Amino acid sequence: MELRQLKYFARIVDLGSITRASQSLHVAQPALSLQVSKLEEELGVQLLTRSVRGVIATEAGAAVYRHAQAILRQIDATQLIAAQADGGPAGPVTIGLPWTVTAVIGLALLKEVTTTLPSVRLEVVEGPSSVLAQMLAEGKLDLAVVFDNMIDGGLLMKPVVYEPLLFVGAYQSLAGLRDCTLADAVQKPWLMLSRPNGIREAIERVLAEQDLKSRVVAEINAPRLLIEAVVAGIGFSILPSCAMDEHLRTGKLDAIPLEGGSLGRTVYLSNSRVFAQTRASEYVYVIVERLMREAVREGRWNAKWIGMDGTS
Repeated sequence: MELRQLKYFARIVDLGSITRASQSLHVAQPALSLQVSKLEEELGVQLLTRSVRGVIATEAGAAVYRHAQAILRQIDATQLIAAQADGGPAGPVTIGLPWTVTAVIGLALLKEVTTTLPSVRLEVVEGPSSVLAQMLAEGKLDLAVVFDNMIDGGLLMKPVVYEPLLFVGAYQSLAGLRDCTLADAVQKPWLMLSRPNGIREAIERVLAEQDLKSRVVAEINAPRLLIEAVVAGIGFSILPSCAMDEHLRTGKLDAIPLEGGSLGRTVYLSNSRVFAQTRASEYVYVIVERLMREAVREGRWNAKWIGMDGTS
């Protein structure tokens, strides 16, 4: 297998056409087709099929395409690292952060990386935990913070934080209450984040176990809009404290533990088992872990530190 074969194949899939890929790569169509045929022969599977819309990847081709993207991305990073090696850690680092974690450490992470690692180009991708975990497994991310151990085998999952989930309402809507059971919570209208969302899926599993049904009045795909809707009194929601730290500090929201604080989620700092970390990504990993630990210890993150540094 040659690197150029993966490059040619990935470009064909990107453009959906051998003709356009040939023009983009400045490689004659017969030579391009020959290299893809050799790749298919070596792998023993068909990678591409022709349709009225052009060329599309087969199921096996789609899997190879994702892997090829990761390999090509690492090759690009290697070139940059080699060019800047004398200046310390260098190259691109892409990290996936759920929006709740971005709210706690995102700005601090950007400031520290740009200040202390000037030759590292940090890219922050925000998204649902399940999506970030999949992207990490496919080599599209170097690191990710994810919730609960959803993917086996392909990821190194280091548990660092446990955070309880809170039942949240507008100011004074939960006045006088110190705790809330799910049976009590389902009596009120709920605002929930759209799927895929780890909190929602976890709560729905517990509801099913207790034979309870919630009354979801709206599903919202924009986390900040969901919080604004709760502040406005449109409904209640279930969120971790880090999602609404500012609103809690300024008294715009009421929040109480669910089920005595027994409902929560584990936060993992993760990297791939398959794709080796670069020196730059190792440095960023250390920074992220430290920023998360500091946020917990300083009370900016209402959670328990469970990282393997001997403290809690």
